[in-house]
Amino acid sequence: MKQSAKLILTLLAIAAIALPAMAQVKVNPKVGVNFSGVDAQLQDITADARVGWNAGLDLRIGDGFIFFNPGAHYYSYTARLIKNVENPNDVKFEDETTIQNVKLPVNLGIRLTGDNGLIGLHVKGGVVPTMVTGVKEKQDFSFNKDDLNTFTLGANVGAGIDFLVFTLDANYEIGLNDFFKDATGRNNMLTVSLGLKF
Repeated sequence: MKQSAKLILTLLAIAAIALPAMAQVKVNPKVGVNFSGVDAQLQDITADARVGWNAGLDLRIGDGFIFFNPGAHYYSYTARLIKNVENPNDVKFEDETTIQNVKLPVNLGIRLTGDNGLIGLHVKGGVVPTMVTGVKEKQDFSFNKDDLNTFTLGANVGAGIDFLVFTLDANYEIGLNDFFKDATGRNNMLTVSLGLKF
């Protein structure tokens, strides 16, 4: 946790130095799909996250080579639940649920090309605090929000392309904490989003 706090403070310090004049703020609403890569063994249940969707808003603050890129996003993704059985001849129960969370990415971006032309390219990186807000409970499985760590932190890298007012972004988040309370497993996630910039 101390390392996470140091990372956030360092990122904020760099932003404060690099962006003394925040003359330009651009709003970037977006929607997308996400692909999770986490699985864990919870007592007699195996849980693994799969594809989902997301929607949110990013800001691009600063009109120079470096820009500050905070955001707020709602994520929902599917988790497959499999009830393990001791006897191979027994029926194995399988179902899917959804996990909802809010992500608040704090990124710094670098413009590889200008921001006002026909096409713009950028890369970014930072940290992503995440809060789990809910789990759709299933009748045959004792899996709920209490099985997950409410707050986690991830490291984020990404790249994007702008075409006029349209944006296309790809981000990869590496989980820095275990996603489940009583099991090992970090949620690494790929997100691809389409949006507008104005």
